[in-house]
Amino acid sequence: MKNLFLALGLLVVASVAQAAPYGTAGCGLGSLAFQDQPGFIQVVAATLNGTGGSQTFGISTGTSNCGPNGLNSQMDIFIDSNKVALSNEAARGQGETIAVLSNMMGCSDAAAVGTTLKANYSEIFADQNDSQAISKAIQAKLHGTCGA
Repeated sequence: MKNLFLALGLLVVASVAQAAPYGTAGCGLGSLAFQDQPGFIQVVAATLNGTGGSQTFGISTGTSNCGPNGLNSQMDIFIDSNKVALSNEAARGQGETIAVLSNMMGCSDAAAVGTTLKANYSEIFADQNDSQAISKAIQAKLHGTCGA
């Protein structure tokens, strides 16, 4: 029994030490299992991320590849995990990801946030790979509007 706990402990340490990047499914259990492998496997990874709330737990605790990795805030982590959806919704000016982001920023008017993101899309998403730059641009554009 003692050896089983030791083996499990080493497995957890090894998986945390690797902290490989995640694919489009975001961080969570699926990112530990499939990392950033392209293709349909990301659907399986997303399913695993949602199983038992592993992604939510990971974001809240900084585990399962959801750790800061240079990101400064929960908003940075949220944007990093949802870049593609946020970019698509910002281009339209509405969507569920914008509503969640609005809530995170303390803004009760998600429609106004969507309108601002749409109007400033090219500036906000100039570098779609840099989550921190996207986060800073969003905060700058919404400064004073929603308590950002």
